[in-house]
Amino acid sequence: MALQPVSTEIIDKIRQALGLDIFNRPHGILADPGDWGTVVTYLPLSSAEFKKLPLDLQRHVYVIGSGRYGLIGYVPKKFNLPPKTEIKAVSAVYDDFGRLIELTYKVDEKGPEYSVTESHRRDQLLETAKKKKISVKTVIRSRK
Repeated sequence: MALQPVSTEIIDKIRQALGLDIFNRPHGILADPGDWGTVVTYLPLSSAEFKKLPLDLQRHVYVIGSGRYGLIGYVPKKFNLPPKTEIKAVSAVYDDFGRLIELTYKVDEKGPEYSVTESHRRDQLLETAKKKKISVKTVIRSRK
């Protein structure tokens, strides 16, 4: 399932349904551990706020964790790296059913490998490697 950002019109409807004059709260950022860039941004909602919303507006809210809810506000269109940083190597590990279980990249030939765990960013990294013609080292691990 792909993440769908919520339009500003829906955010306004949710704000009005909650009786708020302004929707002033920090944006949450989910990022892969040890990685750069934004995965998605969301506006957090409390469980009490979620329960106040009518069903037609609840369907736009994502469950972030147990009792934690949020509105997805931004999904990046590409794999983001700091300016003037290039990917030098990409490695992918698949299981024997063809599922991607680990994806890493390097920005320096002898530097550390950065792991990418979020599925959207994995897709974007593989697409970036394809566009920039970076070979992907592929390993298949069978389960014992």
